[in-house]
Amino acid sequence: MDKRSNKTFEFQLDTEKGVLCLSDLLINTMVYLYNDNGYLQVKELCISSSLTLELPKRGTYVLVILHPASEVVVRRIIY
Repeated sequence: MDKRSNKTFEFQLDTEKGVLCLSDLLINTMVYLYNDNGYLQVKELCISSSLTLELPKRGTYVLVILHPASEVVVRRIIY
């Protein structure tokens, strides 16, 4: 099976409200958000092409996006 790139997704961070909006995701993508200490903060299955997450507090986060048919995507988010 050829792996497709899931790197075409877009994200926007509302720094006033602490809301992270992800769009252009593949259906059935798993989204994980870890804090700067490596603790899992959010685990969501994306059943549509977009997802909105609330960040618990200010800090640095690691966003991990997994889908069986695509490569793993990792992004650092600073809020």
